[in-house]
Amino acid sequence: MSLRAFRAVSTAFGVLVSTAALADDVAPQWTGFYVGIGATGSHLQTEQYSPAQLGYAGYPAANYGGWHLYGLLQAGADLQWGDAVLGLRLRHEMTGSDGDHFLKVDEVVSSNAVAITTLTARMGYLVQPRMLVYANAGPAFGQFNYASVDERWNLVDASLDATRVGVAVGVGTEYRFTEHLSVFAEYNHTKFSKDRSTFSYGDVYPPNWTYEFKHRLDSVQMGMNIRF
Repeated sequence: MSLRAFRAVSTAFGVLVSTAALADDVAPQWTGFYVGIGATGSHLQTEQYSPAQLGYAGYPAANYGGWHLYGLLQAGADLQWGDAVLGLRLRHEMTGSDGDHFLKVDEVVSSNAVAITTLTARMGYLVQPRMLVYANAGPAFGQFNYASVDERWNLVDASLDATRVGVAVGVGTEYRFTEHLSVFAEYNHTKFSKDRSTFSYGDVYPPNWTYEFKHRLDSVQMGMNIRF
């Protein structure tokens, strides 16, 4: 290669590197759509109450809880206005973990939030061109599974599914590594409304028994988004 050709190649390479570096320094635009994946560590707390029924007085059954690992999928859209970012996000979380349980005399009763779907609006502020801090809030829909097993007499082995409605609020931060890739971390608190579910025990007595459930969920979420 001649000296002139070498200088031409070196100059072209230098221009390319400088252009790439300049492009990397350009503040990314947050307006647009994204999809994401992540993982959640959540603590589910359940208050379970037994109302008066079949001649028996009502009594508090238990207050119990435990940690669960969820996987999540999400999609959303953002609109940037100066240093402010407004957005709307749909998130779905699922777990395969066992439910939390307690022993009531000779009956083990358990609860598990198998799947949780939230639709949240978020409002954020760009503390740096690539870093967004935000707060979010919106409705939550939980798919719960409840089980009741008689450990002593083997008379009862029942389960049922129920949907609970609640509200989720949280805070988080998102960082843009590139124009199309970002990572996020969040804390969310979800409180589900009080509701009742009835077990059907079949031929044993009592054939049916109703419990009243209240749930709250504290979650730490981490993941990444691909932006378009």
